[in-house]
Amino acid sequence: MIRVTRFRLLSAGVVALALTATACGGSSSSSSSGGGTTGSGTLSTLVIANAVKIDTLDPAANSVNESIWMDQILYSRLLQPNATGTGLLPDLATSWTISNKGRTYTFHLRPDAKFANGMPLTASDVVYSIKRSRAYDGGWGFLMTAVKTVTAADAHTVVITLSQAHAPLLADLAMYAYSVVPEKLVKAQGAAFFQHPVGSGPFMVTSFDPDTELDLARNPHFYGTRPKISKVKVLIVPNDNTRVLQLESKKVDVIENPPGNLVNEINKTPGLSVQLFPSTRVDFIQLDEHYAPFKKLAVRQALNYAINRNEIIKLAYQGHAVPGASFMPYRMQYYDNAIKPYPYNPAKAKQLLAQAGYPHGFTTFLITVSGDVAGQAEAVVIKQELAAVGITVNIQSYELTTAYSKEDGGHSQMGERYWTNDIIDPDEVATFGADCQGGANAFSSYWCDKPTINAVNQARSELNGTVRQQLYSQVQQAVYQQSPFIVVDYSPYRYGVGDWVHGFHASPLGNYHLSLETLTVSSH
Repeated sequence: MIRVTRFRLLSAGVVALALTATACGGSSSSSSSGGGTTGSGTLSTLVIANAVKIDTLDPAANSVNESIWMDQILYSRLLQPNATGTGLLPDLATSWTISNKGRTYTFHLRPDAKFANGMPLTASDVVYSIKRSRAYDGGWGFLMTAVKTVTAADAHTVVITLSQAHAPLLADLAMYAYSVVPEKLVKAQGAAFFQHPVGSGPFMVTSFDPDTELDLARNPHFYGTRPKISKVKVLIVPNDNTRVLQLESKKVDVIENPPGNLVNEINKTPGLSVQLFPSTRVDFIQLDEHYAPFKKLAVRQALNYAINRNEIIKLAYQGHAVPGASFMPYRMQYYDNAIKPYPYNPAKAKQLLAQAGYPHGFTTFLITVSGDVAGQAEAVVIKQELAAVGITVNIQSYELTTAYSKEDGGHSQMGERYWTNDIIDPDEVATFGADCQGGANAFSSYWCDKPTINAVNQARSELNGTVRQQLYSQVQQAVYQQSPFIVVDYSPYRYGVGDWVHGFHASPLGNYHLSLETLTVSSH
């Protein structure tokens, strides 16, 4: 039997990203920072302006990063990633043991855990939540196919048995999708529960409009560190420049994704800065193999040679991103440093296109997100560079959720996408992006390669780190060589922050709930 108190995995490092954008404009919100003081000149409320509306507060159903990060504020899990995304910390489980050759996990829950309404949180709630998320249609159950049973041995003990060893299990259980919800309330209220959910995280919902605002208050029953602020107000402000104006006028304290053409201006503004946090984000172009040209390997490789990643980084990211090579997040555990970005070689691209039967190119379309300034700049470069090798690209821009729905489902051609890890193990991105049977159709590319699928699944059940490295290198090499995606770059999370906010921090997985437990907001 192995006693587990710490589980170290991911190491991520990414250099700075800045975007080019349109001129400043828009109107500012009437919402203001503040909401009372906690004494000694500190305020009780943190106001954040996000760019994307909240798709849902149901952790089993979430797919948008900004909403996922809200879940991690509202709910608890058995374990949670640490602030640097390099390991796991106890959350609802204070300790756990692994036995039966890695096939039985026993979790011991903290006896004082309660939901925000004062209801005790028990093992039954944990069991219900895990089973619910595993069974959710279109959810994340494919990450835990090795799980055989989830049971409550008593009110404070959860036992998970596996059909075979599953290396990423602990990381999976720390994922937002396996957040714990109150069984009794969810069964009674159904979908309505998630309009005003009750969790056991550091904050609770007081008001919710997915298109405009989410208001949170400190959970009086939270078992962890008592947050120093008592309220968090999350405003939904899609216009980049409006968010900047709100920060400059001190109506908000933190803004997501300030536009790149204003990054230097913000940094030069007294009291303001743009903070860039290392991330697990990978920006890429999805190639849907339902479209005839993309069925051919030579065409997919040609596209990789035709794209000048340094030019994209110069125009879209102001020279502060890292050119993409592996489809796995930059320098995470098992990242293969031997893989280098495709060199820019239009002559080679033309040669491959002719070899594939397209000497004069073809016409295709590229789906972009209308509000993504970097994406629009990237699309301009891609259109120009593919035109140089004979490929005509028509750019189609849509609102984020519409764009994603069009890129999924096998009816796309090219699409601007990105992924970020939600767990500290590479299994998620490998299963999601390289296994066409893994639940996401190889991120809607529909690329299938049997040896790669086998390697992904072997890596999941392999407990030896050296062997896992070999398997994940095999997977990365296969994706690189067969090119189901054009991996463009690795970019960080970007926030504009007022200097009156002390301690805001986003982890490489994107969440910032741990910093909300300790940060303070000064009068300003």
